[in-house]
Amino acid sequence: MINSMTGYGRAEATFRETTLVVELRSVNHRYCDVVVRLPRQLTSLEEAFKKKVQSRFARGRIDFLVSVQKSKSAGGQYTLNLEAAQAYGQLLTQLKKKLKLSGEIDVALLSHFRDVISVSEAEEPIGLLKKRIDKVLAQAISALEKMRAHEGRDLAADLEKQLLSMSKRLALVKAREKEAVASYHSRLQKRVADLSQGLNIDPVRLAQEVAIFAERSDISEERTRLKAHVGQFRKMLRKGGATGRALEFLLQEMHREVNTLSSKSNDLSISMEVVAMKGELEKMREQVQNIE
Repeated sequence: MINSMTGYGRAEATFRETTLVVELRSVNHRYCDVVVRLPRQLTSLEEAFKKKVQSRFARGRIDFLVSVQKSKSAGGQYTLNLEAAQAYGQLLTQLKKKLKLSGEIDVALLSHFRDVISVSEAEEPIGLLKKRIDKVLAQAISALEKMRAHEGRDLAADLEKQLLSMSKRLALVKAREKEAVASYHSRLQKRVADLSQGLNIDPVRLAQEVAIFAERSDISEERTRLKAHVGQFRKMLRKGGATGRALEFLLQEMHREVNTLSSKSNDLSISMEVVAMKGELEKMREQVQNIE
């Protein structure tokens, strides 16, 4: 089964008063490029998370986002800054004396200054937080894999249809090849007869011209190679795995053979089939760019 490079996976879990959310967004890319966005306290874990994601995917740009949310009831850590309290107390005492102000300099007054008593969220140990994120990440990866596999099945179904169309058109081209030579023979004979105005026509010379035309317009080798490429493409598609780049290379070879068919064909019916095949290959090229 082939996989698409486009997808989205999300998972979340709550551990006591902490909710962890992991999101993975995947788009097309030549290689596997993982962009990690973490809260400040988890920056040191960036490389470990990146390797974990890269071990599960072969290609695609994957944006990896982790958010850590604390509940409102979660307790914080309170810190008393005695040096700041002493400095404020001394300054207020000086101000009171200098301006001859009344009133008491007490705890209630000093506690209003933010840097005297500060509150910070209690941070969990990095090791414990990493284990919890790993569990949520595994769920998000599974969700992303499921979506990429689903889109991959749709891509494979469309490509199979286009391969079938290519095979049918190749069969029509093969059937038309002999008719094209015979048609050219008839047209040439009629044209020479019209130009000769009743004079005898050298049948040997006419046969030579037809033979030259048949040789120049012979597309049997290109048609045979293109048929083989179609079969190989179908085989790789059904085998699955990370075959996107290999399919791109094979598609380039198919384009080359079709272009040669186009340049050598001197028959209108064959030319129309070749133009249709070019259209099919262009659709396939757009779809193959999204395969892992």
